[in-house]
Amino acid sequence: MNGTSLDLFRQAAEAEGGISISAGARIAHVRAAIQSGRALYVDLSAIPEDKRGTVVEQITAIVNRATAVVPQPQTHPSSESTHKQS
Repeated sequence: MNGTSLDLFRQAAEAEGGISISAGARIAHVRAAIQSGRALYVDLSAIPEDKRGTVVEQITAIVNRATAVVPQPQTHPSSESTHKQS
């Protein structure tokens, strides 16, 4: 039995104990995430299926490097002014 990608996504979400939501709501959520820059849609159909996993790993590595958090210098309470203004 072949289902659509939305059917397969819904089945996976339900299997993980997620709340079943309508396909329309899911599509709207994904579109909003893409438009806001929180998600990325990549069409891998031109990539041979046996190489797609490697491509996904490389994309993941790029995202992880780009989002690496650089530690910020911490300020100590003793160095901040404690004077109250009246």
